[in-house]
This record gives sequence, structure tokens and C-alpha cells, in this order.
Amino acid sequence: MSFEGKVALVTGASRGIGRAIAETLAARGAKVVGTATSQSGADAISAYLGDKGKGLLLNVTDADSISTVLENIRAEFGRSGYFSQ
Repeated sequence: MSFEGKVALVTGASRGIGRAIAETLAARGAKVVGTATSQSGADAISAYLGDKGKGLLLNVTDADSISTVLENIRAEFGRSGYFSQ
């Protein structure tokens, strides 16, 4: 299945299942925004995604943090098409 032209938001993408989902979506053509709870995790996501996406810091319990991530996605990609947690 191709995700070419789609944008995916994957929380917890710095390790484990979240990382596997992010890598799979990127390999299938999606632009991936992966989130982590630490800046070092977000930086690691940006490093492994390269030009296929980016990593962002996100605290899912903080409404301002969620708004910031969604605004960043809209500004850079125009929208988000898929969400994974």
C-alpha cells in the first residue's frame, strides 16, 4: 500500500512500535511527523527520517503542546492525513 502524498503524525516515534510505524509509513511514501517526549528523542526521529519527515517535541497532556505540533504540521505540510499513537 502506498502512502505517497500523505502526511502522517506518529506519537512515540523515537522507539518501539511508534518508530516501526513511522519507518514503515516513510518507506511507503508518507511524509512523517514523529513526536517524542524529549528533545533528544525528537532529534533522533529527525535524523532517521531525513528528508522523509521530521521529529517534534510533544507532551500529549498539554493542550498548548498539541496545538503547537498541529500548527507546525499545517504550516509545513498543509494538513495531516493519518494519526498513530
